[in-house]
Amino acid sequence: MAPNRLAYLSHQEPEYECLEQENAVLRREISKLKEELRHLSEALKEHEKLCPLLLYPMNFVQVRPDPVAGCLPR
Repeated sequence: MAPNRLAYLSHQEPEYECLEQENAVLRREISKLKEELRHLSEALKEHEKLCPLLLYPMNFVQVRPDPVAGCLPR
């Protein structure tokens, strides 16, 4: 193998290993985030079944006068 090619490859190998390690860390993080998304989506789905605001939205809407609007001249 030519000396220049050998020097190039020996320089690239640590960088390649570093990138592989970064990729592995990122893959683990993506996996954890996907699991968190699955868990939160499931929790939201269960909450939506019981949430009174979603089941009976008009019963919980309170009409209150706007305090700022009451101070404005008419």
